[in-house]
Amino acid sequence: MMNIFFKYIIVLFLISRCQSEYSSLDFSLCGPSDIEFFENSITPMPIVFPNPVDWKFKANLKRPIDGPIKSNLTIVRVLSGLQLPIRCYLTNGQWVGSCVYPDLCNSIMYVTNLNKDNCPSNFISNGVDCQCPFNLPSGLIELRDVIQTYSPAFLSNSWLLNGDYKIKIEASDSRGFFFCLNLGFTIKS
Repeated sequence: MMNIFFKYIIVLFLISRCQSEYSSLDFSLCGPSDIEFFENSITPMPIVFPNPVDWKFKANLKRPIDGPIKSNLTIVRVLSGLQLPIRCYLTNGQWVGSCVYPDLCNSIMYVTNLNKDNCPSNFISNGVDCQCPFNLPSGLIELRDVIQTYSPAFLSNSWLLNGDYKIKIEASDSRGFFFCLNLGFTIKS
């Protein structure tokens, strides 16, 4: 009986050691891409809900982005070393989770609660007017601003918040495949 107890304790210890917490936004390209990243960071990390985050993004668009960005998102939540796929589901009239999105722009605006009326001046000066679809010319784009995490998407799905997340984004526009990106981050509430 004591042997089973010790095995149970060892398993619990190993699972607790599997927990990882990202100290910075983890991002990497997962295939050929028409975007070259120089910086993509969010602070603080872990993201603490519902506090704002400072987002810095600098990249070279090798070609223009024309029209809606069709995206396939695969989201995995990692808890105690267990990888839990997040399914696609409808909340507040918006699809969230691991879904195929007809326009990634709409999803970004929904999650960040940005729109044409509260669009940061730094976004506007870089050709991002917080209206969908994105229509961006090729060249350098540099976005730096504070983004509020307080949005309907997070409030209605607060049970999803705590944990480490791995997201794979495969995106294309009217010209074809644009990029594949892996992201990793931690959220705490």
